[in-house]
Amino acid sequence: MITSAGAGFSTWRDLDVTRWREDATRDCWGQFHYIRDLADNTIWSIGAQPLVDAAEKPEFKSHVDHVELCRRDGDIETHCDVCVIADADAEARVVTLTNHGNRRHDVELTSYSEVCLNGRRADQAHPAFAKLFLETEFDSEHGALLARRRPRAAKERPVWAFHTSVSSASAKPEVSYETDRARFLGRGRTPANPVALDPGSRLSRTTGPVLDPIFSLQRRIALDAGTTARIAYITGAADTRESAIAVAQRFRELDAIDAAFADARVYAEKELRDLELTPDEIPMFNGLAASVIFTSSGLRDGEAMAANRLGQQSLWRYGISGDLPIVVARVVHAEDEAVVRQLVRWRRYVVRRHLKLDLVILDERADEAAESLSRELQAGAAAAALGKPGGVFCLTTRQVSAEDAVLLVAAARAVLGGGRGTFGEQIDDVSAVQSEPPEPAEITPRTVVAAPVAPRMVPPNGSLRFWNGLGGFTPDGREYVIAVDRTSPAAPNLPPAPWTNVLANPQFGCLVTEAGLGYTWAGNSQQNRLTPWSNDPISDPPGEVLYLRDEDSGEVWTPTPLPVGVMGSTTVRHGQGYTRYTHVNRELDQELLVFVPPDDPVKVVHLTLRNDGSQPRRLSVTYYVEWVLGTARENAPLQVVCERDLETDAILARNAWAGEFSGKIAFVAAGPPAQSVTADRREFLGKHGSTSEPAGMRRVRLSGSTGPGVDPCAAIRTELTLYPGETRDVVFVMGQANDREEVRRLIGEYTPSHRARSLLTEVQHHWDRYLNALQVTTPDPAVDLMLNRWLVYQTLACRVWARSGFYQSGGAYGFRDQLQDAMALVYGAPDEARAQILRAAARQFEEGDVQHWWHPPSGVGVRTRITDDLYFLPFVVHHYVTTTGDVRLLDEVVSFITGPVLREDQEEDFNSPAVSAQTATVYEHCLRALKHGYRLGSHGLPLMGTGDWNDGMNKVGAEGKGESVWNGWFFVSVLTAFAELAERCGKTGDANWCRARAEDLRAAVEANA
Repeated sequence: MITSAGAGFSTWRDLDVTRWREDATRDCWGQFHYIRDLADNTIWSIGAQPLVDAAEKPEFKSHVDHVELCRRDGDIETHCDVCVIADADAEARVVTLTNHGNRRHDVELTSYSEVCLNGRRADQAHPAFAKLFLETEFDSEHGALLARRRPRAAKERPVWAFHTSVSSASAKPEVSYETDRARFLGRGRTPANPVALDPGSRLSRTTGPVLDPIFSLQRRIALDAGTTARIAYITGAADTRESAIAVAQRFRELDAIDAAFADARVYAEKELRDLELTPDEIPMFNGLAASVIFTSSGLRDGEAMAANRLGQQSLWRYGISGDLPIVVARVVHAEDEAVVRQLVRWRRYVVRRHLKLDLVILDERADEAAESLSRELQAGAAAAALGKPGGVFCLTTRQVSAEDAVLLVAAARAVLGGGRGTFGEQIDDVSAVQSEPPEPAEITPRTVVAAPVAPRMVPPNGSLRFWNGLGGFTPDGREYVIAVDRTSPAAPNLPPAPWTNVLANPQFGCLVTEAGLGYTWAGNSQQNRLTPWSNDPISDPPGEVLYLRDEDSGEVWTPTPLPVGVMGSTTVRHGQGYTRYTHVNRELDQELLVFVPPDDPVKVVHLTLRNDGSQPRRLSVTYYVEWVLGTARENAPLQVVCERDLETDAILARNAWAGEFSGKIAFVAAGPPAQSVTADRREFLGKHGSTSEPAGMRRVRLSGSTGPGVDPCAAIRTELTLYPGETRDVVFVMGQANDREEVRRLIGEYTPSHRARSLLTEVQHHWDRYLNALQVTTPDPAVDLMLNRWLVYQTLACRVWARSGFYQSGGAYGFRDQLQDAMALVYGAPDEARAQILRAAARQFEEGDVQHWWHPPSGVGVRTRITDDLYFLPFVVHHYVTTTGDVRLLDEVVSFITGPVLREDQEEDFNSPAVSAQTATVYEHCLRALKHGYRLGSHGLPLMGTGDWNDGMNKVGAEGKGESVWNGWFFVSVLTAFAELAERCGKTGDANWCRARAEDLRAAVEANA
């Protein structure tokens, strides 16, 4: 699939060869090609992406067999043809460069794409993890880059991707290449400004187990006046390295690639004859396909979206999963039957192009007419697909309740029929609306005066401890201070990886970095992300941004280093429960404080401005967030509905598809109240825009657009005049509440500036109660510094409350993981340790085994054969009781859970177990875990199951034979310790059982390990 912006994706056997995300606003994912004129370093891309600023708007032409992208930049005309090779698992792109000038141009072509080789949903869930299994190499003989995805299971086989190029130039200069995205982009940069294209930069030729793999090939060509050169790129996938090399070898000459384009034409014409389609129908069919691939408002039913209160599970009763895009045909009049017939033909066409969807025909007529259409479908081309996943579902309003009918229409990416004309008329109407230019924006005068660059910030000698050139601790150890310099307009000088602070309370939190405002969640950091979690440590793209604008000059900047940080130095201070960004720019002292209060589900963003100049400053402050209200931003345009609360001027957002969180209301508000807002991300960013240059910051006012069907965001703007010497505060609050009344209470409590100032003290005192309970002194000051505040803080905020970080945002409780974490809290936060023990005990099955991990609040999780989980409950209970003296914990009564026992051929089962009527004390839970877990192999050692503490050993004991020495050591320790508790409770028999088993294990370990 390729778009008019030059973006898109290639798929092979349900795997994305190159990484792609659905984003109708930005359309910024795909395989791109940069062209650079080496004489003056002018750079452009073939399509509108990724270099949106290029002056020439590319022309896009779509044909039945290929597409064309054309543009002209100065003397150079660029023309790119793209096709899928009919008899090979590959695509071909031919770039033709023509020099229309009267002098020679030396031109450099650079390709760029992110290697994926993974299912889109799996890649989307945890990109950084998925990338770990890819290795790259360069085959110099064939000039091909190769990537191999390593198998993770015995039954899996490796898969390969390849990328190669060939040139028409008679001289064959050496091809440069890159497969390391970090080296190509540079920290804090994106494909719109990669470091690899900075003047004097060359590709590093890095291959191997890079952490973030790409394909990039670079060629230099001399274009004499009036001449043309052609460079072709082949990208594809294969089962073996040999197959990948064979395709690369086959297309080493342009003649072979030209033949492939000719074959693609023949294949496309034959396909049209087979499907009984005409070339004139293809643009119309592609137009509807675009509405299915990219969620947009054009063919959606906004009223149904606003009215719907049901979620995905309500679709299941009709055999519709909700995992695939849905297209609905409403049959109201006889004329709508023609629309249905055309949709059936359209579906046959797009399915041949591997577009998976569910076509739902909702017949709203009387029984006789509906039955007649149903019989026709059963006898026609759609018969084989009726009622099947990815097929055609024929429903009548007698079968579907009124609420379910609203859900079906609300869930659809395209709704046709309903007496609104022919198939073609409805598609044309949408195309006409979408092609209309937006109303002219009011542009403020923009006279940007370059500011002097402040000197690099070096801390005073001895003022920061353990200074490493980037950051260090304050003398009291309460803050970590990072100096972020920006000496180039391209990007700030960031640390090698994001320096993250997780700010959280038990029900809410956010993650911020030295570069920006990160992301926010409520209740569950994976299943209920309010804003996007990027998992991209290279670009660190923000899903939340605060912008400032000088209303007289029009200059726009951010108080955070990304995405539009100012030249000079920004000081970032990470503390317990807060992060602060400070800098002085253009006689304006700026401090941005971010924190999460101890108890409420809100994030406070508090900006303080002081005018150090001699003239009044007219400023506007805009807070922008991209809504998710689920797991992934890509689903938000389909599911999230926004509105404006007139009482508070807040933007509210809800998601009926959010499962356990569907009744919640997310909100963003300002103090003082916002003067203008929008909930339309496309309005704020602009088509093909970005947070680095948002179109909304060129508008005097935001439009006030809200409602269903838009790409959802919240952008709220407030304005102020700052007189010389004056200090003013602006407070933004984001959160999620159960109802509108609670939303208004939280806004009223947290937006007043005087309240925001006092709240920081409350946050600091809150954390001091936990972190000052125990102080450690050792011969090593570094150890003291970490033990006395930072490690306990991270354990509670990040591991127990947030269960999220930059690399992994799981949201779930791990049975073993959070029990281990709770051990660190027995001194400073014993109540939290106790709560985690009770929480874990409640996830034990009646049989004695446990959920390895589970998601709150639903409890959905995974039952496994991992063995060490079982012994962590008594291990941590012993540690807690002996440290705190709280023996009452042992008598706490906790329920079990119940669910299907794993079959012999099952290693794990993901389900939502029920709460059992059976209960037991914590002591009895521990004993049941010990007895269930005491299963030995032929050497008298504990069976490993599908993993001991090292989850990487998951296959050693999967067949029920592998044994674990580590488990043996661990079990001896736990059994010995629990015997003490048993005796304290008067359970002599249990104590004797534990000691006898411990001795047997000790002997087996000594004999066999």
